[in-house]
Amino acid sequence: MKLSSQPGQATASAGFLAVRKFLHAGQPSYPRTLDLEADPAEELRITLQPGTPVGPALRRVLARYGQRGGVGRLCGGTARRLHYHRIEQTGDPDRPYDYGPPHVLEGVISFVTGAITIGQNADGKVLLHCHSGFIDGDGTLHGGHLLLDTVEVGDDPLILRLCLFSRSAFVVNSDEETHFSLLHPTPME
Repeated sequence: MKLSSQPGQATASAGFLAVRKFLHAGQPSYPRTLDLEADPAEELRITLQPGTPVGPALRRVLARYGQRGGVGRLCGGTARRLHYHRIEQTGDPDRPYDYGPPHVLEGVISFVTGAITIGQNADGKVLLHCHSGFIDGDGTLHGGHLLLDTVEVGDDPLILRLCLFSRSAFVVNSDEETHFSLLHPTPME
């Protein structure tokens, strides 16, 4: 694979995918992977019925288990409407990448997959972070940062699997390299 010398751009030879490397303005921090040993406390399989607003429904389920972090998968189903963002170059040297304006989809939307992170902000409010792939009614593949509070379940139930941690959470904290607020693993008592 041949990468271009321009940040955020790449070229690829036949048979290879193009890869973009994002260079942020802040000081790189290594390692980028943070470890925290956590024992799973609850594994949940959730089925949301047609017409259900996803974000509020997930928050109602999570309220039964207390403030904890978790991870999950969006396993399948459809949506009638949703909003998602993709990363775009900003032209700002201090924050060269940011989420662009929301892309809005309506109609028949089929989920391919999605990765969910359950976290909280500094005030302890539940945050639902999801990156997902989905196909619209015309067969076009879409993907990006899915705003779960904008998703309305379509004609087929939406199936999610969650793993909630017993003694740890993901808490929003600033990130020196990206200048984003990111979810960091944090021990809980």
